[in-house]
Amino acid sequence: MKKFIQKILNFFGYKATKIQTVECTDLDEITKLIIRKPEPVVFDVGANTGQSIVRYKKIFQKPTIHSFEPNPDHTNSLSETYQTDKNVIINNVGVGEKEENLEFNVYVKTGNSSYKEIVQSTTWLKTRSKTCKVDSKDFKTKTINSKVITLDDYAKKNNIENIDILKIDTQGFEDKVLLGAKNLIKENRIKLIQVELIFSEIYESPLQSYDIEKTLIPNNYKHFGTSNGGSLISYFIYQSDSIYISQDTYEDFKLSPSYTYHNN
Repeated sequence: MKKFIQKILNFFGYKATKIQTVECTDLDEITKLIIRKPEPVVFDVGANTGQSIVRYKKIFQKPTIHSFEPNPDHTNSLSETYQTDKNVIINNVGVGEKEENLEFNVYVKTGNSSYKEIVQSTTWLKTRSKTCKVDSKDFKTKTINSKVITLDDYAKKNNIENIDILKIDTQGFEDKVLLGAKNLIKENRIKLIQVELIFSEIYESPLQSYDIEKTLIPNNYKHFGTSNGGSLISYFIYQSDSIYISQDTYEDFKLSPSYTYHNN
């Protein structure tokens, strides 16, 4: 049937082409549609145990990944895992608005570790502590002194002109990471930024979308996709990952078949 339809279209001078479409919540597919090169430069801020390193190695053929993680337990393990991989650079530092030293809180569930304190007596903390089989007052295991750098300084010192992907998962410190990349953002030298926001009151002074967009929107970045919806009513942990892309990246995307298909 497909061949028959194609013959008819050919007779009238048309060709059937499969258009790649994705659900708006599939950020991996969105990332592949936006960043179409096989060897992108990726900044993984908040690497934890290396989940995003694995993720981007699956998405792309040969990415160069600069990984940033304050917890030395994780960076030591990652350095050992990727010791022969020259395309994975492990940095045992935090990333923020300015170069400084800050106390980093390590929690039982290390993916929750943050420069911010967790709010006590919340449903989230009670539930997470129970899952980890610890008392909520023991959810924080230690505090470590952490060096914090900025992405502007790091890019300059390492002669990195452009970043294809910046992923930020820093448990409430995302706005500070962006402020420390103000020159990169102002010059649109980052093509795609994926940032996690936790709207629930899990950490002190939870961020809002405005805290991120006040840096991105005036510099011509466009909100392109979000991982999920929800509300503070429907979830005791309400969070979302969003993708923002630079204006020139968006203009390039508009020339792709996916954009053409959805706007005809």
